[in-house]
Amino acid sequence: MLSLAVAPRQERPKTAWLQRLLKGTGWGRQDWQGGIRLPGHKDLSNKTPIQSLSLAGVRLDIPLVNGRSRAEACVTVGQAVKKGEVIWRGPAGTVWVHASTSGVVCGLGEVRLAESDEPVACVSIEADGLDQWLAARAPAPSFDPAQLADFALQMGLVGLGGAGFPTGLKLAPRDAELDTLLINGAECEPFITCDDRLMRERAADIIATADYLGRVYSLKRVAIGVEPNKPEALASLRAVARAAGSAVEVVALPCRYPAGGQPLLVKSLSGRVLGPGMLPAELGLLVMNVATVYALGRAVFHGEPLVSRVVTLTGHVEQAGNVEAPVGLAVSHLLERARPRAGERGVQVGGPMMGRLLSHPEAVIGKTSSCLIVRSDELFPPRAQSGDCIRCNRCVDVCPMALQPLKLYEATNRADRQTLQQEQLGACIECGTCSQVCPSNLPLRDSFRHAKRTIWLGAVQ
Repeated sequence: MLSLAVAPRQERPKTAWLQRLLKGTGWGRQDWQGGIRLPGHKDLSNKTPIQSLSLAGVRLDIPLVNGRSRAEACVTVGQAVKKGEVIWRGPAGTVWVHASTSGVVCGLGEVRLAESDEPVACVSIEADGLDQWLAARAPAPSFDPAQLADFALQMGLVGLGGAGFPTGLKLAPRDAELDTLLINGAECEPFITCDDRLMRERAADIIATADYLGRVYSLKRVAIGVEPNKPEALASLRAVARAAGSAVEVVALPCRYPAGGQPLLVKSLSGRVLGPGMLPAELGLLVMNVATVYALGRAVFHGEPLVSRVVTLTGHVEQAGNVEAPVGLAVSHLLERARPRAGERGVQVGGPMMGRLLSHPEAVIGKTSSCLIVRSDELFPPRAQSGDCIRCNRCVDVCPMALQPLKLYEATNRADRQTLQQEQLGACIECGTCSQVCPSNLPLRDSFRHAKRTIWLGAVQ
């Protein structure tokens, strides 16, 4: 019988939904049901190396995501700062914020984040063009798990795969014993190639950091999952691991969307089942995005806090590619570099499946801003008007979480909390596969996302 966790963890009861999810799987097997194959559009931006940016005269509005007021900034207007200098320091358990480049503080105000459209407090810096690091940078000493967790918070590390969860909180010791590190290099959404280029060009740093985490947590297994539509990334990681004598496994994932969803990655690489509301640590797992692992390595081995990230510029543009963008850089600056073509129809922040339309052109890049896609009617055809459900069952066939999207949709329309609970709305990962295949163009994913933020809140209280 399939165990849901490593002994001596207690196995959870198998509901009808969980039985569907487990169908056809076994411990350690790399398979899961559902999912869809999508046009990748990866070749628009993955052919050239990651580029740097000139910041002379550029203003950066660096978000203080953990801040509550302007007074909490560690700097004042007119103060000269270096790259990596702390500009906001929070209480225990919060992520510190650092200057993304060298220059002069020119304001304390508010800015919109591109990935969330939320207004947050910010520190504005007029860049001096030197991009000069703080001189005090140094490699970190040897850490135990608790010390590494605190260090990650102080270095501003968050998950770069999308959720932005503080890395230090994920690394903090728990009652459950960890035995495995799973690194997400799937990058399964169309258009996005920032992790692909990172794995091709900086594989040595990724493998070294993965080995380091294996030692700190005394792990039995470390594995990186990559979709096989990134052959250069797979080859680069494997070559580096082999040359370094590393025990890190580089595993080809199922090549279908959404292979990078956390429950699916866990299932593919470990065979364990991450149920709704469960944390990977309950299954003995530490799960991190490949870009987060790279950023952690820069912090540990080079003393560099997280002040920039690789961003994909793609879509209906003249100059697609990937750039190393400082946190707080205006989206408009990156779009000028990408040079949108005539006929553009807005900008998508993140992938076409789980991202969102840019609402405010003055928004800035945050730590989870992975991609900017300039839309066109050709790349993003206008969606037809919704019709009536024809009971074709396609949404059920493709749901990677073995849910019944139609039942959930009907329950959201009725605000039926009991049915939403019974049909496991909480297990929905909002991947949008159901909406993608619906011949009636029902707004299934958007309905579930809205229900989670409204109806579901009352259902779980």
